[in-house]
Amino acid sequence: MEKLVLFIPFIPILIALVLAFVTKKEMMPKVSIFFSSGVALLALYGTYYVMSNDTVIYGFDGLLVYNELSSILVPYVAILGLVIRKYSTKYMWDEPGYKRFFILLNFIFAAIYLLVMSNNLIILTIAWQLMSISLYLLISFNVESKSAIKNGGWTMLIHKLADLFFIIAVVLTYKVFGSFDLAELSQIWLEMSQKVPIDNPMIYVIGFLFLFAAMMKSAIIPFHLWLPYTSEAPTPVSALMHAGVVNVGGILLNKMAFLLLLTPAVLNVAFVMGLITAIFASLLMLAVSDIKRSLGYSTVGQMGYMIMEVGLGAFSLAIYHLMVHGIFKASLFLESGSLINTARKDPGVPRRLTHELFWEEKPQYNSKNIFRLLAIFTIIPVIVFVGIKLILDHEYFDFNAAIVILAFAWLTGTQLFLSFFEVNKVNSPKVILAILSSFIVVLFTYEVLGLALEHYLYGEYGVLFYEVATLNVTMTMSIIMLAFIMLVGWLFTYKQHYVDVPIGEHKPSKVKWRFYKMLAKEGYISDMYVKYFKIF
Repeated sequence: MEKLVLFIPFIPILIALVLAFVTKKEMMPKVSIFFSSGVALLALYGTYYVMSNDTVIYGFDGLLVYNELSSILVPYVAILGLVIRKYSTKYMWDEPGYKRFFILLNFIFAAIYLLVMSNNLIILTIAWQLMSISLYLLISFNVESKSAIKNGGWTMLIHKLADLFFIIAVVLTYKVFGSFDLAELSQIWLEMSQKVPIDNPMIYVIGFLFLFAAMMKSAIIPFHLWLPYTSEAPTPVSALMHAGVVNVGGILLNKMAFLLLLTPAVLNVAFVMGLITAIFASLLMLAVSDIKRSLGYSTVGQMGYMIMEVGLGAFSLAIYHLMVHGIFKASLFLESGSLINTARKDPGVPRRLTHELFWEEKPQYNSKNIFRLLAIFTIIPVIVFVGIKLILDHEYFDFNAAIVILAFAWLTGTQLFLSFFEVNKVNSPKVILAILSSFIVVLFTYEVLGLALEHYLYGEYGVLFYEVATLNVTMTMSIIMLAFIMLVGWLFTYKQHYVDVPIGEHKPSKVKWRFYKMLAKEGYISDMYVKYFKIF
């Protein structure tokens, strides 16, 4: 019975073939949703079987596997796919190519399932290629739009380069280790990591090739342009890209986790590139004028955090991060698309509860008092975090992803509320209390569930990744860095909102203006792509 789980990657292809013969428009989403519901149920059964029996399901002569990683990701992708198909039923109804959309949607989900469940590098390569092609066809779905075709070209350029790196890495892997079987390779890599230091430079070449292939698919700077420039894709496709496709880099690195035990330099580069991406993308998100592109850079920044986690050896946390962020970003895209559609038909869209809670009541408060409250409520969560970390079991304290969790929780929680709810001199302190609450909830959810997921995915070997990740960041260093970030943030907030500048005395700074112009032009990276890749 459990072997049926291994047919999951082929069910979406079956759905696509069935849809090709369906003529009634209203039946197309029903067929897709019916079979997709079966996939979700089958995935949940497979997860239950793996967890309850503490075993792995192999099939097709070992080409596919439903293991711990699959048992986490396949149900996530299946449920996400079910929601996107249901949403697309009405959202895409008036669009031309209704049938074509659902067929392409099923092909890309087949590729994602195949990638997650593959136990063979050849199968993994096929899934990697199929995903690139399907994504291009979905991004350029509106064939009458020149800009959509152009943006699809950006995507294809970067993804094909990632495919090339990936294929070279697979060939070299077979040449060096003599196998395509991932389970066998993982065992070889694990045994090698426990012996003498590795002096074969080809292993480092393989590690870097897989890393750069993952970075390209996950929109890590400077390979990020394909994601912010896909705003013309249908909203369900945007939700899928930001919640599913862009995460495949983290999934690949988890499948190659034991290889990276042999290549600490690869982990160091991953951390640095992730750090640069997280910072730069966050700045670009604030500077670009296009709201959809700004949302794209938000996802790019989150992918930077994910790669940082891999660089610190927190492979399991990267999986948890990509799932939580995927759910949030998919909800954001689907909700925004639905709201826009509703607003077009009915301008009098009722205000939401959040609007009433955080915007309606605006009693007057002294601006400097509010500033002091904001400063206090950014310090308290850090003090609480450090105190509880010292009380908890040493195993939690040794969970070296603490710096990433701390920074991610603080920055994300603050960014979330400062983006959606205005914090200025006329808002009440309950907004700042909401920031504090979000920090604590996110922080300890990540801490507890991240460690539990590490035990489930890697067991006793999880600690090996932290030992190899030589760019480890201590708790003391993290607190110093966070204090610096807070001081800079407070200074900026105070100067922007609470310092009165007499009329006529404000002189714009040329340095600030040039910096802003650089950010508004997205670091001139797009200009360089146009200059050196004159294909559009």
